[in-house]
Amino acid sequence: MREIVDKNLNKLMHESGFNIAKNLKILRREKNVTQKEVAQHLNIDVTTLSHYETGIRMPDIDTLIALAKYYDTDINTIISNDID
Repeated sequence: MREIVDKNLNKLMHESGFNIAKNLKILRREKNVTQKEVAQHLNIDVTTLSHYETGIRMPDIDTLIALAKYYDTDINTIISNDID
């Protein structure tokens, strides 16, 4: 079931033009932390986080939840086109 959710979420994010990569970078800079600090907190490789911030990879739903908690926001903020 989780694989289906992740696949559908990735499809939605790509088709809808959400700018997750840009938003993640903005949120990290607003919090004034490094990619290494965020990656350590989430227990992921810094390269993975870098790929999220450059749009090479999309985070799965569990990672989106963890990122939203870390940045004290909600998933809608991360996937929206309105953050600037």
